Amino acid sequence: MTEQLNSQVEYMIRANSFYNPLIPKAGIFLVGDKGIEFMAKSGTGFIQIPWTSIEQVRVQLFFGGRYVRGFFIDTDEDDSLEFVISDGKACLRAMRRHLAREKFSAIEESFQLFFRKGNQNNPT
Repeated sequence: MTEQLNSQVEYMIRANSFYNPLIPKAGIFLVGDKGIEFMAKSGTGFIQIPWTSIEQVRVQLFFGGRYVRGFFIDTDEDDSLEFVISDGKACLRAMRRHLAREKFSAIEESFQLFFRKGNQNNPT
């Protein structure tokens, strides 16, 4: 059994981890005083990332920023972990207490890029 990273959990939410892009893992995403953790509901799957190891959080925004699907967490070990969260805005607010604003960035989805005006690939 892996020991927990956090001594105090500040926010807990249902989430899916896409550590393996082909097989998502359902579990619980925890935001705590020392970092973030993901615990899979069944089988193996425990991810711990201290706050000092997080390089960037890339947020997936939809509908003009009104809906947060999830985010990618880039670590100092060149890992990029994707999480899909049931309430992304609240989770990001909890993470914002520990990370600087510069660590967060929004990413456009591919279908938004396709329908942008002036796109050379768009036949309309």
